[in-house]
This record gives sequence, structure tokens and C-alpha cells, in this order.
Amino acid sequence: MKKISTFLFAVAMAFALAGCSKEPVKLEAVMKENGSVHKDNAFDFKTVEEQRAQGRSNAETSAVMYQQQNPRIQGWDTIVKADTTHSSTCPQGDGWAEVVYMYVERDAGKPKNTSIEKATVMCSTVSTDQGCVMVSPVDNWSKHPAKAQDSKCASTLDVPFPLPKVAGSK
Repeated sequence: MKKISTFLFAVAMAFALAGCSKEPVKLEAVMKENGSVHKDNAFDFKTVEEQRAQGRSNAETSAVMYQQQNPRIQGWDTIVKADTTHSSTCPQGDGWAEVVYMYVERDAGKPKNTSIEKATVMCSTVSTDQGCVMVSPVDNWSKHPAKAQDSKCASTLDVPFPLPKVAGSK
């Protein structure tokens, strides 16, 4: 009888400890299926911020390459925004970030700008080969296949997790 009660106690403790340690769900498998995980399995803030920073760095690299190929915007200032889809349930995002190129003219010694020109592109957060696509002043983005995925969590089959560091990015 003592052996049976010891065995039952050991089994009960094993179940109790298993509930406490909560083995992590294979998030990669879930993310491949539908792109995001449930809030109960969400990634921590640090992971999301690391992915957001890598995505911005990758988009900036693509933006620099795009700017070098386009004489109209060479020498303009660049503002790289983050992929707005990054979250604790979608750390890889949708794979695209907005970049704004700006050219500002100002009279010497005057605080007010005399003119501002802008050009906006969407740049890949994953691949320099995907590069950037013009949004304005010429809208090529609305015709681009990736536009349909914009603002939706991408499957990790399309946007890997963790985001790779593309050549030339920080």
C-alpha cells in the first residue's frame, strides 16, 4: 500500500510541476500556419523591440540603395519608420516599412522653410532584393503584390522570424 501511495504522490507531483513549468509552445510552427500567435503565447517586449529595430535597419538599408538609384531624391533627408504590424503576437510584422525622403529649402538665417518636397516609399524589412516601392508622388504601391499583405501579420513562410540582418544593415 505504501508503494502505491508513493507512486500516486509522485505522479501527482509530476503533473503539478508540469503545470508550473509550462513548456513553451512551438511558436514557430504556429506562426508558419497563420503568421501570429495567441496573446497567451505572446512574445515579450524585448523580443518585439529587437525585431522592430532589425526591421527598421533593414528598411533603411533598402532605402539607401533605392536613393542611390534615383537621382530625383539623391541628397534628400531620410526618415525611416517602423513596420506598424510588429506586436507581441506578430513580432515579424508584415515585412514592409514606410520611408519618407524630404528635401527642404530655407533662406539663410530664416527659421521658416521656403519649400519642402517629399517622396514616400515602402521598403522591405526582410530583403534588399525586394527593395522599395514608390507610394508618392507616383503610386506604384497600390499595384504591388505586397500591398494586399500591408498591415496584416505575415506568415513566417513569407517574413521570417527572427528577422534576418540584411547585408549592410546595422
